[in-house]
Amino acid sequence: MIKNAIRYGWGKTKENLEISIFTTLLMLIVGVVSGGGKGFFKSILGILATIFLLVIRIGYNKIFLRISDGEKPKFSDIFNEYRLFWKFLGVSILMPIVVLAGLILLIVPGIIWAVRFSLSPLILVDTHMGPIASMKESFAITRGNFWNLLGFWIIIGLINLLGLLIIGVGLLITIPVSTFAMIHIYRSLSSSRASVAAKPSPMPAPVA
Repeated sequence: MIKNAIRYGWGKTKENLEISIFTTLLMLIVGVVSGGGKGFFKSILGILATIFLLVIRIGYNKIFLRISDGEKPKFSDIFNEYRLFWKFLGVSILMPIVVLAGLILLIVPGIIWAVRFSLSPLILVDTHMGPIASMKESFAITRGNFWNLLGFWIIIGLINLLGLLIIGVGLLITIPVSTFAMIHIYRSLSSSRASVAAKPSPMPAPVA
C-alpha cells in the first residue's frame, strides 16, 4: 500500500508539476506569515493569515482531489471552497483535542486516534460532511489498517523532513507527493469499504 501510494504521488506530481508547485508555494508563504510576531499589528496580520491559510488548505486539498479524479483545475480554484471554512476549522480543532486526550490517558490511545482520524480533513473537503461525521468516516475506513497507515505517516514525515533539509525548496515537491499519496490511500480505503458494503447479504436458510 505504502509503495504504491508514494509511486502514485510522485507520478501525479510530475504530471501536474506547475499547479502542484505554485499552490504549494502559496500555502507555504501564507503559513510563514501566519506565524505572526511581536506587536499588535503583526499579531493581527498573523490571525488574518491563519484564517487565509485555512481557506487555502481547503482549496489545496480540493484541487488535488480533483486532479486525482481526472479533472484539470486552475490555480484560482484554490479559493473556491471557502464555504467549508467553519467545518474545516471545526475538524482542525476537534482532532487535536481528541488526540491530546488520548495522549494524556495512556499515550497509546492518542497515537491510535491520530492515525485513525488522520483522513478526516480530506474526507470533509471531499464529501462536505461535518467535522464529527468526517472523523467517524475516517475511523471507519481505516479499520484494520492501523500499522500500514502508521508506517505511511512515518515515511511521509521523513520525506518532508528531507524536503525541508534541501534548503526548504524540496517541500515544493515533497508536499504535493505526500498529498497525492494520501489521496491514493483515502480512495483505496474508501473503495474497499464500499465494496464490502455492497456485497449482498447471504440468503437465509429455508425454513423446513
